[in-house]
Amino acid sequence: MEYVQSLIDRGSAESSEYFESRRTVLEMLEDRGYDVVQHANLAPTLDEFRSRFGQHPNPRTLAFCASHRSHPNNTVHVMFAGTDVIRKGNVGLIYTQNEGTQIFKRLILIVQSRVTPYAYKEFKKWPFEVEIFHITDLLVNITKHVMQPKYEILTDDEKKELFTKYNLVEDNQLPGMLKTDPIARYYGLKKGQVLKVTHSSQLIESYVTYRCVQ
Repeated sequence: MEYVQSLIDRGSAESSEYFESRRTVLEMLEDRGYDVVQHANLAPTLDEFRSRFGQHPNPRTLAFCASHRSHPNNTVHVMFAGTDVIRKGNVGLIYTQNEGTQIFKRLILIVQSRVTPYAYKEFKKWPFEVEIFHITDLLVNITKHVMQPKYEILTDDEKKELFTKYNLVEDNQLPGMLKTDPIARYYGLKKGQVLKVTHSSQLIESYVTYRCVQ
């Protein structure tokens, strides 16, 4: 009975969601090639996260920036929005909150409510790319599921070699993957990028397929 009691999380669900989603974002950026070690070490466990940010974290305190390891000028800013609906009028406020941040190439905005179509249009006007994730989509890292294959993003040269090897001319000659696919969103893929997908299990031999983002 004491063991079962020890497994019960007596903290707030709010802090748990922030912790899980923040951890997934750190893993996602690590997989994209960003240097996030310093941020990952700030609160590596749920208890340490709650000790640092409290049971009801202020979303603004969770924001952070990271630079790409291979391209230091390629920086990303991660920002957690509150529980309000993101409307056209809120977009200006979000932009103002980011004006004091170092220059970055990409903003990852984690929301807890819906984003209106008019707000989406406003985000597209910003001078940098904006990716929007709902917090519930980040509570679990989908790439770590036991049934998921291994994904590798081909470089431009590797893509050319692949096309030469199989006498391919057009991207649509490869199986497609939509930009809205959760895997494509996780890796921040753009149209034309190719994923090498390695399938393996105890029941089948390993085999490789390729998918091109449409």
